[in-house]
Amino acid sequence: MKLFHILIVSLLLVVNSISSGFCQDVTLSWDPSPTDGVTGYKVYYTKDMTEYPFQGIGADQGPSPVDVGDVLSTTLTNLPDDETFYFSVTAYVDDSQESSYSNIVSNGWIPALLLPDNGATGEPVPVTFQWETAPAGYDVSYTLVYGTDRTEVLAAKGIPTISTTSKIPHISPAIISLIFMIILGYLLSCKNLKCRPRIATAALLLVIGGVLASCGGGGGSGESSSSGHSTTDPIVPTPTVYSIDKGSSDYHQAFDLEGATTYYWKVVATDTQDPNLTYESEVLQFTTESF
Repeated sequence: MKLFHILIVSLLLVVNSISSGFCQDVTLSWDPSPTDGVTGYKVYYTKDMTEYPFQGIGADQGPSPVDVGDVLSTTLTNLPDDETFYFSVTAYVDDSQESSYSNIVSNGWIPALLLPDNGATGEPVPVTFQWETAPAGYDVSYTLVYGTDRTEVLAAKGIPTISTTSKIPHISPAIISLIFMIILGYLLSCKNLKCRPRIATAALLLVIGGVLASCGGGGGSGESSSSGHSTTDPIVPTPTVYSIDKGSSDYHQAFDLEGATTYYWKVVATDTQDPNLTYESEVLQFTTESF
C-alpha cells in the first residue's frame, strides 16, 4: 500500500460553555488539509490525558473517533460538564489512508508549545524552547521536559534524580607510606615489648584499609573504571529525558543537545498553591542539525 501523507494545518477550538444540567457542548474547527484527494475528517477526543490514541466516550455523536465527513467544523454535544477533554483531528482519503494527528486542543487551558515547530528538521543548537504563558487567573510554574524517548517524555512529571556511586574516603599512597613510616619508627623506639604486637596489628589494618580505599575496592559498589575516574567521582548515567524547573519563565535555551538527533518535548504547568493540579501540553518533536 502506498504511504500517504496528509497534512492538517491547524485545529482551533471554540468552547461553548453551554451547560444544560451536567453537560457541555464543544465546537471545533480546523484548516483544510492542503493534500489533494481528502474526502473527510475524523475528530478524536479523550478525557484527562494527552496520550494517543484518543479513545474517549460520552459525546452524543458517538465514541472517538467521530467521522464528521467533508466539513471544517463540528460540535460535540452533551459531554460531561466540569471535565477536561482533549481533541485532535485527522484527514482521510479512504479507510486505508488517514493522516497523522493534528495539534491537540482542550476545553481547559493547556500550555501551547510555540518553538521549535513540530516536526522541524535541522534545528540549530542551542535550541530555544518557547511556550504560551497561562491566561489571567492561573498562578503556575513551568517544568520543561525533553528527551530522545517519547514514552519517557510522556510519563515524566517531575525532576529526576541522578544516582552516583558510593563515596569511599580516598587515602593517597603517599599518606599511607608516611603513616606506616611513623608507626614503624615508633615500634623501633618502643621499649615496652608488650605494646608492639598491638601497634603492629593496628598499623597493618590501617595500611590494608588505606590500600583498598585508594583502589576503590571493598566498598558497597566496588566498581572499577577504565576511564580514570576515582571512586570519589560521580558516575552519572546519560539521561534520555531532562526535566527542568523554569519557574514563571516561558522559554529555555538548551545547549546540551546532540546533532542529527530527534527530540520530544512538552511543558507541565503546576499550580503554585496546589501541586496536584497540573496542566500538561501535548508532546511535539524536532530534529537537530548535523554538526
